[in-house]
Amino acid sequence: MKDRREIIDRLSPDDALAVLKALVREDDRFADCIVEKAVAYLSNVDPEEIAATLYAELTALAVEEVWDRAGPKRHGYVEPGEAAYEMVREVIEPFLQELRRYCALGMGAQASQTCVGLLQGLYWFEHESASEFKDWAVDAPAAFAETVIDTWKEGVTELAASQGVKAFIDEELNGWVNLAWKR
Repeated sequence: MKDRREIIDRLSPDDALAVLKALVREDDRFADCIVEKAVAYLSNVDPEEIAATLYAELTALAVEEVWDRAGPKRHGYVEPGEAAYEMVREVIEPFLQELRRYCALGMGAQASQTCVGLLQGLYWFEHESASEFKDWAVDAPAAFAETVIDTWKEGVTELAASQGVKAFIDEELNGWVNLAWKR
């Protein structure tokens, strides 16, 4: 049999989850340890990294793919703007899932940092990107910023967190999505 580190390294995500659940069923002390480690791991949220990653992924979208997705299709016609919007949605959805996860776990500070990072990335894309793709997704950054704010508001209700995100929008994003904030 291989050494224990190699066995652990070769566990699939499903195997690892099954092992963790078996440990928890075996002894509650394992659950406490696992939760402690999970919270510590999940607490490392870097809004600048989130913003940079989102910005890079959005900027990497190719206008040629808009053209491939747009036009006559079996079930109708797809407008280029609609195709571009869908491409932006595909990029941002994993980030939104992460935001929802922090909200569901009651990790308001991490949800707020994720929200700030997503808003920053969308802002950079709208205001700084020279991507030709951006011309086909003109309203998408602001529309998805609204989605980010709405998703965050559903899960984080602390007044201090709300004031912090609002201050970030006002100060760092020049009030870019204040209309979304008021809804």
